[in-house]
Amino acid sequence: MITAAEVIRASVENAGSDLRRAVQWAVALAIEHGLEREILSAVERVPSQGSRWLRAALTEQVEGPEAAEPRWESVVTDGGCEIPDALLHRARSRVRAGDREQATALLRLALQGSPDHGFFLRAEALARKCRSAFGCRRTVKIALLGSSTMTLLRSVMELLCLRDRLEAEFYEPPFGTYMQELMQPDSGLIRFKPDFIVLLLDWRDLGLPNICEKEHTSEAVTRVCDAWKAAVERTRAQIIQLSFAPPGQDAYHAMSSRVSTGRARTIRKINETLLDRAPERVTLIDSERIAAGCGGAWEDAVSWSSAKVYPAPATLPVIAEHFVSCIRAELGLSRKLLVLDLDNTLWGGVVGEDGLDGIRLGPPSSIGERYQAFHQYLKAMKERGVLLAVASKNNREDAANVFQRHQSCVLQMDDFVSFKADWQGKAGNIRKMASELRLGVDSFVLMDDNPVERSAVRRELPEVIVPEISGEPSESIAALERGLYFQAVRLTSEDVSRSASYLASAKQEEMRERSGSLDDYLANLGMELEYGSVDAENIVRVTQLINKTNQFNLTTKRHRQEEVQRRAVSPNCWSRWYRLRDRFADHGLIAVLLVDLSGTEWYVDTWLMSCRVIGRGVEGFMFRDLVECAQQSGVKRLLARYIPTSKNKLVENLLPQFGFTAMGETGEFVLDLAAPVLPECKFLHGHAARVGTQKEVRFC
Repeated sequence: MITAAEVIRASVENAGSDLRRAVQWAVALAIEHGLEREILSAVERVPSQGSRWLRAALTEQVEGPEAAEPRWESVVTDGGCEIPDALLHRARSRVRAGDREQATALLRLALQGSPDHGFFLRAEALARKCRSAFGCRRTVKIALLGSSTMTLLRSVMELLCLRDRLEAEFYEPPFGTYMQELMQPDSGLIRFKPDFIVLLLDWRDLGLPNICEKEHTSEAVTRVCDAWKAAVERTRAQIIQLSFAPPGQDAYHAMSSRVSTGRARTIRKINETLLDRAPERVTLIDSERIAAGCGGAWEDAVSWSSAKVYPAPATLPVIAEHFVSCIRAELGLSRKLLVLDLDNTLWGGVVGEDGLDGIRLGPPSSIGERYQAFHQYLKAMKERGVLLAVASKNNREDAANVFQRHQSCVLQMDDFVSFKADWQGKAGNIRKMASELRLGVDSFVLMDDNPVERSAVRRELPEVIVPEISGEPSESIAALERGLYFQAVRLTSEDVSRSASYLASAKQEEMRERSGSLDDYLANLGMELEYGSVDAENIVRVTQLINKTNQFNLTTKRHRQEEVQRRAVSPNCWSRWYRLRDRFADHGLIAVLLVDLSGTEWYVDTWLMSCRVIGRGVEGFMFRDLVECAQQSGVKRLLARYIPTSKNKLVENLLPQFGFTAMGETGEFVLDLAAPVLPECKFLHGHAARVGTQKEVRFC
């Protein structure tokens, strides 16, 4: 005869995706009938996700929160991945215990796990309690404009910004008033002075009939472009907009897409036209690509008719993730380097035990084909500027053998800027990578199928993002797609060549170790430095470098592209970019100087350089270039400021090194140009330095 305890346990085991609600029901029923201990005894013998969850919840009821804490730590999926709602429960327990720092770490991890919309509603109160513990490093002002209610989207974006250590202030006018806000000179939007405008429109705003004429398309495009023009002219904000998705229900069915004048086909033409016409400050996000991954839940007729919510609430976390990732990218906060485990992450099996022919990679194995598809995905990431590295507990020879000899291996050894296959701890190896590559660990993402390794790295290096994955390679791709850790809104030539540049740096480091002296090492590099004034050709890369560079950066002040453009054409500013090549690689545009001019004084606003070329003497040449141009202009004094941060201690003594004198304790420095002491410069003795081709400064 089936007991009540077995019925409750079976209900939880068969709950499907709504496991949280099933556990709540089971616990309530157990308490009502006094079956807590009986059910606990029954679930102890069943090692499944549902049983672990029910056991933790019942233990908390019977023995208290302290006894239940280790039980809650075991509430993971059958593949060993953390569950957002279980993490939320643990975070609440830590707040009750007075440990807000640990509660914040758990909540941040939960928010990285692609939780559903209901999770954000349940987590709001806890996030408010822990707000100060998130340690926000940047502030940002975001305006939410659209033809639908934005409140639900705002609550999701707010939590995602906190997760990413962004202190976000939002402005949300009544829905449907976006043109008034953009056009009125004294509107709340204009007074708010946003850094970003999120513009959310839908197919209804296009006003298209089922069969569209050319004038319908033209009118729709004009309305959107007018909104962009008003935003660009009246604000300094970057505009992020979702492209238009066709309606989910269309009486014309397939004809809406097949017929040239069909509404769905016309909407796609409008999106293409908008992409072609979008100004530099507008980023369009592909809504159809997102909708395709939402399983038909893009629109919800009930939510629209009752509360004017578009898209459906279930899709808002995905959309918010895209919006926030674009904001991160614009602020230079996208991750830079992906660290990969090997066994059961890049191939199936353990190469040290199964041998080269025994691992699953490529056909005829079905999972081997999926691992190969993961390789192809990673190769494409590397080609567009993401750095790849390996950290694996393995024999190096066995590990390298796969990339050198396996016929189905897409990735090669030269695809990795660092390759650490040994028996050291992964956190330690990541620290070594960061030091060798001169990158902050907060630019790293680690993918590892082992939950123990993931937990250890999170504990020792909380700045590293460690997505929850199992040994299923398609899940690894999905995790990178969801997280958008490496989001980029534009591609520069430096992005494409980034991996080659870092590999060249590694080879240069080997040569440096073999060289008898620093002078011999530098002499053998065959360096060539090109430089010139900032112009339309390089402004995108200059802006990117300003917003990404942290270590060799006097002030870490950030400038939007519009501000860099203003300085480039202003007679009251002086600008320089510097590009470095050597016999190993073209490192691209690697340094920037921005200076404000005021009579006989010049003030250095920005002085930065990529960490890849530190120690080459570039900074000495930059200083000489600055001094000589200032003297030619009759300048008497150079003023500069050092603003210390947690990352730029490297340039703490840069100004004193070049003869600047401190002006009190404010970080301000001055250099008298009557008789400055110019440093020895390698680029004046044996290395080429030339002025880049100068073009008329013209911005479109």
